[in-house]
Amino acid sequence: MSPTRLLVAFGGASSEHEISLRSASSVLCAVDRQRWQPVPLAIARDGTWRTGSSSDQPDPTELAGLVANGEVVADLRALKAELAFPVLHGPYGEDGTIQGLFEILGLPYVGSGVLASALCMDKSAQKHLLASAAPDVPLVPWREFLASDLATDAGIERAVQEIRDTLGFPCFVKPVNMGSSVGVSRARGVDELPAALRGAARYDHRVIVEQGIDAREIEIAVLGNGGDETRLSSPGEIGLPPGVWYDYETKYVNDVSTLHIPASLPDDAVETIRRTALRAFQVTGCKGLARIDFLLCRKTGTAYLNELNTMPGFTSISMYPKMMGHAGVSYPELITALCELALQHHQARRQLSNLRE
Repeated sequence: MSPTRLLVAFGGASSEHEISLRSASSVLCAVDRQRWQPVPLAIARDGTWRTGSSSDQPDPTELAGLVANGEVVADLRALKAELAFPVLHGPYGEDGTIQGLFEILGLPYVGSGVLASALCMDKSAQKHLLASAAPDVPLVPWREFLASDLATDAGIERAVQEIRDTLGFPCFVKPVNMGSSVGVSRARGVDELPAALRGAARYDHRVIVEQGIDAREIEIAVLGNGGDETRLSSPGEIGLPPGVWYDYETKYVNDVSTLHIPASLPDDAVETIRRTALRAFQVTGCKGLARIDFLLCRKTGTAYLNELNTMPGFTSISMYPKMMGHAGVSYPELITALCELALQHHQARRQLSNLRE
């Protein structure tokens, strides 16, 4: 049998464009080309689609060249893809938008569907659903604000007062719909809060503020479609120097973090994190993969669910592939497993009554 034509989408219009190039480079270098025939889909920041040939071992610079100079794609169907792998992070790639396009085309794709992708990208909606459908899942206290209410000094003053009275300091200020800690800042007191609120409001129409706790950064990888076949890795831990938090610079610019897999945790804590992660994965309707992040309070031992990432960083040294590697799934095997899960889910959905019949 000839290899399945695998559309690998990368780049995109979000601020995580460069991160996507790194992830896609790793995927294209490791994909089993006897099973899958990669078809590049390079998405420019202005939304233009391009394609072209690439080497078997393309680096991010080569992929950036495809984004800039590849052959323009006017109709995605012309690429004759049989399966899509959207290696896209952030808005317009991880938020349900491109997933909706694949749904309209009837094209199977790796990862979560429209609703789960949008839900997990929206930090506020994710928290609301979990609080309602899974009240046993601990969430850090938080508040939400409209960016329009933060556009005036009076609005900022009201927000500062509410945060001071309910959450205290330090606190973390985040755009509702972004990833990779883009637009996120830590406010240690009232004086730092206005700038943090205004900064987050540059990236979204809504801003959330979370109570800061002294916590360990724990992550876990999930592979599956939510059924009995679903695999969970051992939890891993992000190690940071004293006083440093896991922001964009720490993740992608200044290499000061360390990864500990497995994390040094009591058995009961590991079991709690694994159980909570699977419940959150199922409640939100995720498919294929997710990296689920926890904040483990040093004082109480409570494992607060921080967020679900439906398309986490996917370089060969990113946390998700490394955790799955520790679980016995190599990087090439992981790509194949995700593609097979996508095809299985697509086939299962075709058995349902729908508008195509």
